[in-house]
Amino acid sequence: MAELTSVLTSSSSDEEILFALRQGAGIAQAMASTITDWSFSGAVSGQYRADLSVNDAVLGAFSGFGCGVLSEESGVTGVVPATPSDLGEGLVIVVDPIDGSTNASRGIPWFATALCAVDQYGPRVAVVAQLCAPYVEYVAIRGKGAWRNGVALTARTERPMAESVIGVSGPPPDVRPWWQFRALGSAALDLCLVAEGALDGYLDCDTHGVWDYLASLLICQEAGVQMADAFGRELCHFSHTERRTPVAARGGANLQALCDLRKSSF
Repeated sequence: MAELTSVLTSSSSDEEILFALRQGAGIAQAMASTITDWSFSGAVSGQYRADLSVNDAVLGAFSGFGCGVLSEESGVTGVVPATPSDLGEGLVIVVDPIDGSTNASRGIPWFATALCAVDQYGPRVAVVAQLCAPYVEYVAIRGKGAWRNGVALTARTERPMAESVIGVSGPPPDVRPWWQFRALGSAALDLCLVAEGALDGYLDCDTHGVWDYLASLLICQEAGVQMADAFGRELCHFSHTERRTPVAARGGANLQALCDLRKSSF
């Protein structure tokens, strides 16, 4: 696959940015399909050699864009300011090359690449692409909508918490006001399930880096899902070391209930 060379700025069209992100996701899919070595890198706890291989391929494709990149595996490349509001005409792509690496290493088909282009106003274009069959792709463009494999995602009715199925990351609390829960192992994809209505909400029982959820944040918002940090912090940031506790739900009542539960249970 040829390298992308078009320069991307905040003046670029949504279509140009989406094309670039899709190309990056395609490179990640092609790389992931060839990986046989799922040993740990030894550099960072929990990091696989495959994470680095896919990361290098995706960042190589993005190298001609002239914009900053914030990646889980390699940190900051290019110009990445402290906050999105400092971007001016710049653009930053937030990259998680493989979200759900442990799933991938064990042959569990639930892992994805998550890419989000951010301008001075926040997340602008997002792609979450499953890296194994059936290769489901979620896309969002700020103010224009969200799609699953080209089909628009629309707002759905909020279920009562007692009838809800909630996605979780990490050990769930002892108090569980929902009907059922699922711990699937990829925050990016789990949140997209909330966007499409397969899950009614999501509760992070641990913490996550911005690359884990930022693309899904835009997808959720454009699909009518509310999302917040359980402790009231800004979800969109450019720190490689800070962590957040993302919570999502289809309505304000369930979102508040999940935030309150997270704050009181851990």
